[in-house]
Amino acid sequence: MQVKKREIQRKIYDGAVEVFVEKGFLRTTMKDISKKSGVPIGNIYRYYENKEILFDEIVFEIYSNLKYIHIHENLEEINSNYYTKPRNFLNSYITISTSKPIEFKILLDCSLGTKYENIIDELIEIRLKNYDSHIEKIIKENPQDVDRDFVSILIGAGTKSIIDICKKYSNNEKLLRYYLMKFDSFFRGGINDKIKKNEINYKN
Repeated sequence: MQVKKREIQRKIYDGAVEVFVEKGFLRTTMKDISKKSGVPIGNIYRYYENKEILFDEIVFEIYSNLKYIHIHENLEEINSNYYTKPRNFLNSYITISTSKPIEFKILLDCSLGTKYENIIDELIEIRLKNYDSHIEKIIKENPQDVDRDFVSILIGAGTKSIIDICKKYSNNEKLLRYYLMKFDSFFRGGINDKIKKNEINYKN
C-alpha cells in the first residue's frame, strides 16, 4: 500500500512539473495536473490540498539551498584561482542546478503568483549585504573611495548572469562549469579597480 501511494505521488509530481514548465504557476490548474499525470483530480486532492502546496514540494529544497549558499558565500575567495577552477559558491550552483534542472527552472522562471516570485531579488539582496561588509574590510585595509552604487549594479548583473548560465547549461555539467569559470574570470578581473569611485563629468 505504501509503495502504491508513493507511485501515485510520483505521478502527480511528474505531471505537475510538466504543467508548471509549460504554463507557469498562475495558469496551471489542478485539472491540468490531473490530465497530465493521469491521476483523477479527487485523488490528487487526497495528497495535495491545492496547487500552492504542490508547487512548494517541487521548489522548496532548491529555494532553501540557494538562499543558504548566498548567505554563506565566502567572499575571501575573490582573489583565489577563479580562472582555473570554480569557487565553492559556483560549485554549489553547479550542484543545485544539475541535480534538479527542471525544478531549478520552475523556481526561477515559473513562480509568478507564488511566495517565490521575487527569488532573484532576494538572492541579490543577500549578496549586497555580504559584499557591503566585505567592502568595509577592503576600505580598512586599503583606504579607497568605493562606488557603492556601481557595486550594486555589478552584483545584480552578476547574480542574474550566474542564474542564466545555470538555466541554459544545467543539462551539460561540463559546459556549465566552463562558462561559469569563464564568466567569473571576466567578471572578477581587476575587481578592486572597477569598484573605485571615479570623477565623472555628468554634464552634456
